[in-house]
Amino acid sequence: MELIRFPLEDLLGDGIIRESEYRQKLNNLDLTPYRDKPVMVPWIHKQEIPIWVYLMAVAKLASVVAVLSFGEPCSPIVLAQNRRAGSAEYDFS
Repeated sequence: MELIRFPLEDLLGDGIIRESEYRQKLNNLDLTPYRDKPVMVPWIHKQEIPIWVYLMAVAKLASVVAVLSFGEPCSPIVLAQNRRAGSAEYDFS
């Protein structure tokens, strides 16, 4: 099964990141496409992103996805695995 990249940039908007707006977008996000799938929260190089942005995304996804990773597609760091989804079958190479 292919690694799905979480579209973090779509939730950030332009310019200044406001917690209330980000939180609202994240709460309204449909998680169905990520359910029981391997998902990666990407590291964003283009702009300075506060750590709380990544933490909130990880908290939202952790209980839904099969495998949650962070970073780059070439070398993801696995943050969480849900055994109920049979996560051992996923290969990140």
